[in-house]
Amino acid sequence: MKTFRISLVIIISLLIFTGCASLLPSSTATVNSPWENFDSAKLTYEKIIPGITSVDDLKKYGFDPFVMPNIKILNVTEVINLFLPNPSMKKEDLDPGIQKCIESRDRCTAYQITPSILHKKRVGNFWSDMFTFKRHIIESGWEFRGLITIVDNVVTYRDPSGGRPLVYIEQVNVKPLGPVQELGNVIINEAQNLW
Repeated sequence: MKTFRISLVIIISLLIFTGCASLLPSSTATVNSPWENFDSAKLTYEKIIPGITSVDDLKKYGFDPFVMPNIKILNVTEVINLFLPNPSMKKEDLDPGIQKCIESRDRCTAYQITPSILHKKRVGNFWSDMFTFKRHIIESGWEFRGLITIVDNVVTYRDPSGGRPLVYIEQVNVKPLGPVQELGNVIINEAQNLW
């Protein structure tokens, strides 16, 4: 019995003094795609040549909305709203490929491409995090963005590639009163509702 108590004290001490960082939750948001990083997605995207690349070519490159997640199919109305958001913009000012798409109406389709890999990890002291005194979150990874228009199964326009080649966001939330602070907010909200 004495050895059990000693073992228990040692285990608890180790958990307290190591900060229990390994017990903190982490998550990874990965979109299943053929690209491992921003540069590989960009290189493949830049193979798309307006007026030459067909829908079958897009499928070979990995830009198939029915196979790869996070490719949104836009109709002509969404294309118009995207490129002509207000009356001060004129269709004549747009790229000829976008004009062709808008003029083709029902034969126009667009793909909005957004593959990404994002990791979220909570770091710091387990006890501070668990009782919400201090939460330290680090988000890292990459996001790619591209847009193409298609008329009669041929690409008419390819937007310049964009996105975030390197994502690194560090967020620290501090609540000096920990869980009591949440209770205080609930009481204040209830009091305001009564008035």
